[in-house]
Amino acid sequence: MSWLQRLEKVSEGHYVLPKTKTMRVDAHLFLSDKLLYGEGPETPGLEEAVFSQVVNAASFPGVTRVAVTPDCHVGYGVPIGTVVETDGILLPTAAGYDIGCGMVQLKTTLTAEDVADKQKRRRWIDEVTHRIAVGVGASRAQRQRKVDSRTFSEVVRHGAKALGRTNATTERDFIPVEDDRVDIPERASGKRDQLGSLGGGNHFTEMQVDEEGRVWVMLHTGSRGFGWNIAKHFFVEGARALGLSSRSEDFIWLDAETKLGREYWNLHNMAANFAVANRLIIGEAVCAALEEVFGGTADIYYEISHNLIQKEAGKFVARKGATRAFPKGHPSLRKTSWEHTGHPILIPGSMETGSAILFAEEGAEKSIYSVNHGSGRRLSRGEARRVLRQEETDQRMAQAGILLNTRTTPLDESGPCYKNLDDVLETVEMAGLARVAHRLTPVACIKGAD
Repeated sequence: MSWLQRLEKVSEGHYVLPKTKTMRVDAHLFLSDKLLYGEGPETPGLEEAVFSQVVNAASFPGVTRVAVTPDCHVGYGVPIGTVVETDGILLPTAAGYDIGCGMVQLKTTLTAEDVADKQKRRRWIDEVTHRIAVGVGASRAQRQRKVDSRTFSEVVRHGAKALGRTNATTERDFIPVEDDRVDIPERASGKRDQLGSLGGGNHFTEMQVDEEGRVWVMLHTGSRGFGWNIAKHFFVEGARALGLSSRSEDFIWLDAETKLGREYWNLHNMAANFAVANRLIIGEAVCAALEEVFGGTADIYYEISHNLIQKEAGKFVARKGATRAFPKGHPSLRKTSWEHTGHPILIPGSMETGSAILFAEEGAEKSIYSVNHGSGRRLSRGEARRVLRQEETDQRMAQAGILLNTRTTPLDESGPCYKNLDDVLETVEMAGLARVAHRLTPVACIKGAD
């Protein structure tokens, strides 16, 4: 019997995979019939391999709930788009290598008319890339903000708070580091100069226009080499502690009360603080470039992570490519500016199809207060480079009027690489998890060319 045949439909957009002998809990999958079964070659259904990873996610010690979001696809250990709640157990594989990866949305005073001039948008791209390093391994740009050792020490312990920001504009102003005496791995500490850099892959800074003609800027990045090296250290040490091979990231788990578990938790939180600060520093650079080129101003609207383990209601909640979604009235939003609306949920789609801002509904409780973190990858990077044509891709971008910092469009980040964002958002609304407040169309995009 295939995994698809085992699924039980609860309601539109909500399926349950009943637990097997190895699974400790049922898994709840939030998928439309279209995303699950597909509609031909252009809209394929969910890969069978995802289900094996869902089973793995539900089989770890201490697991109490598992949810899978509509953008899910094969990852490492657990699918991208998975939420795992545990009692006393930390799952490095459910936080991944890019600890704290997430989004910032900037709201500007500009209109579509203000940014219509392509030459000005090109100049804005140049001004941003003079202020932030772009690309894998990149750490310094000409006008990038310098962070001394004292400030860096404050950042990894106090996150946005070290930069004077509060949770009015961030998911959390800092992630608590319970023991700041823990030693930072040497390879991680050597990446401190990457604070304030974008990176490569699917990380980006993008100018967008909403349905009312207002200009926004969305950026996506994480903890860079600092978080990657922390994650790698604990994948190796966790495998050794469990008697597994050194390349067993899929199966690593840590008891939060052990020495190794406490060390991971504190360093994981330092990486998360690095990621938050990294996004805010880039946000400052983008604001400065906007003001210099267009004369308008921008403020940080919201910042949120989608690769992170957080403590919620006494449990650990690991979101791997999933975004926290607290609706209005949620206890965690009490006395914040989002108490009566819920906080914004920032969802990138692709640089061709646009992005969205959502707000959670009461139904988000059934998905462990989580929704998707994007539209979900459809083509692997290698497959994209094999099957997509550069000339056609560049032509589509040119016709859409979207400017890039790269000479040609990165094929492995182009629109066809991702699922249809409208299908994913429709599922979120259908399942009663969240509602779409804004749809954002790209007009300029900065990416690292790997």
